[in-house]
Amino acid sequence: MASIVYYLASQKPNTKVYLRLCIKRGMDYRISTGLTIKNHLSWNTVKNYPKKITAENKMLHKTLFDLEDYLLNEIWQVEQSQDIGINIITTEWIRSKTRAFFHQDIDFTATDYLVSFAQSYAESLKNKSYLYKGKRIKYSPNTINKYRNVTKHLSNFEKSEGTHFRIIDVNIKFADRFLTYLLEDMDLSINTCGRYLKRLKTIIGEAEQEGLKIDPSYKAIRGFEDETVVTFLTFQEIDQIINTPMPNKRLETAKDWLIVGCFTAQRVSDFFRLRKTMLKSNGTYNYIEFKQFKTKKLVRIPIHPDLEPILAKYNDDFPPVFTENEKSFRTLLSAAVKEVCKIAGIDSLVKGRYLGKMGTYPKYKLIQNHSFRRSFASNFFGLNDWPNALIMSITGHETEKNFLKYIDKTDDYYSNQVAANFAKLKSDKVSSRNHLRLVK
Repeated sequence: MASIVYYLASQKPNTKVYLRLCIKRGMDYRISTGLTIKNHLSWNTVKNYPKKITAENKMLHKTLFDLEDYLLNEIWQVEQSQDIGINIITTEWIRSKTRAFFHQDIDFTATDYLVSFAQSYAESLKNKSYLYKGKRIKYSPNTINKYRNVTKHLSNFEKSEGTHFRIIDVNIKFADRFLTYLLEDMDLSINTCGRYLKRLKTIIGEAEQEGLKIDPSYKAIRGFEDETVVTFLTFQEIDQIINTPMPNKRLETAKDWLIVGCFTAQRVSDFFRLRKTMLKSNGTYNYIEFKQFKTKKLVRIPIHPDLEPILAKYNDDFPPVFTENEKSFRTLLSAAVKEVCKIAGIDSLVKGRYLGKMGTYPKYKLIQNHSFRRSFASNFFGLNDWPNALIMSITGHETEKNFLKYIDKTDDYYSNQVAANFAKLKSDKVSSRNHLRLVK
């Protein structure tokens, strides 16, 4: 198993921090991280990390922690790959990965960090105005609060990802991950998420005007409104996936997690935490019982027949996670389920958002972790003996309004259903009268 240990180049002020990466015998590498610590005495020689006694040391500690997590995840992907061997890892490979982590060794200052700049931008609007039809208009408190809300979500996204984002990190792929977070973890409406992306792009545009380091591809980010497209797997497509063998263990595990997700309706943050101890029985029915990570709500989910063989395969347990790091698990699973769906032939052309851009794509490209939860809600919605309250007891939605938005249904659905019922009553009455005429 790979391990990383940090150490100092010397016992002098402003000394460089090195890393030692050990994979197995004969694969032991040492390189400079390019980072320095001002006071070598503030280095913890037991934990091999800087002591968090100053703001600068805290930031260095966080950066080294993120670098370790990043490199171990890259190595794990090599170890799990069916196409490349472990011998690809060399000193130069590690250096290139480290350079990629630091964006080609660019030096960053406090103003280059995304949340810090977004906060400053939101507050600066109080003293700014914009030109509209030849007149200078001050930003309203409502507009300022909207940018504060974006900043709040970016800050929470950082906590979810376990890292500090820089302005240069913002590109189309970043926007797609942020969009997934807003949809999946925060359960926000698609239109609200679209407006947040639009404001994010405005913030980065301001950073560019101020001469800060940006990724020019951020300009491809597009805000959007009135584009509610819910991508989910139908019962038929889920059966198609179940009946398709996978070529390797990694994809077989991803396929099993997809099935778990589609029949438990939980967020990835919840089924990442599923454990054998959560499997319960009342003597008549078997179910899964746990508190949802986001809402802290206790849910009891009856075990669907298609889940039973999955649990049996793992000796009455859930599939193994790819990694104990939740952030890495999310990323690896999201990529793997696309492969699973592609192999299973889930390739019908559908409208959706891919890498932030609305268009028509093969369906497997649009499947992500939150598609499982949406599949459950959308598939069972409207079925006999499945009232919305029953589905919501499993998904955890607090209000029917939010539930309907989640599956791309509006309040019109009910008026349309009533109209259809009235039409059926009218048809039944006509049929009854015609029958009476024939009897007479």
